[in-house]
Amino acid sequence: MNTPEHAPLIRRVTATTTMLVAVLALNACGVNTLQERSKPTITLDEAKKQIDSYLTTTLAHMPVQPTEMPAFSDLECDLNDIGPHGRKESARTASFENLPLPGRAQAADAFRTYLTGQGFQLVSEPGVHIGWVKMRNPKDDFVAILDGATDVSRSFQLNISSPCVWPDGTPPK
Repeated sequence: MNTPEHAPLIRRVTATTTMLVAVLALNACGVNTLQERSKPTITLDEAKKQIDSYLTTTLAHMPVQPTEMPAFSDLECDLNDIGPHGRKESARTASFENLPLPGRAQAADAFRTYLTGQGFQLVSEPGVHIGWVKMRNPKDDFVAILDGATDVSRSFQLNISSPCVWPDGTPPK
């Protein structure tokens, strides 16, 4: 049955089967993701308070202090993906100026030590963001990043960000 006139049919069946398997896999992931996105969360104001708390306590345990007052930035989450839209992620960044490499290393050690003691876990992303120390709290999904820890040619910044939350804590109906 593998004759030249059957080749287009075989290609179509193979392509259809491949597409069906991909659609089923994406739908399975999408259903779970949609259910997760439809759950209530803390509010955006509560997320900002938690960010402030993490930022204040982390800075209190670091040997250097920022030279620039941090500001909040709020972004829409998952613009290109399925499910109810409107969740926000908030972050605050503190910048440190003209810190030499030994000071950065000391700050990075203090950052890791303190946050590990608070239940944060080191996030390993091989080959991604060299010079970052990224930690995530598995209890609440807040993330702390110390950027520029090993590279004086980059700015040295501490960033704390929230998970995606509904602004008022509840998804739209």
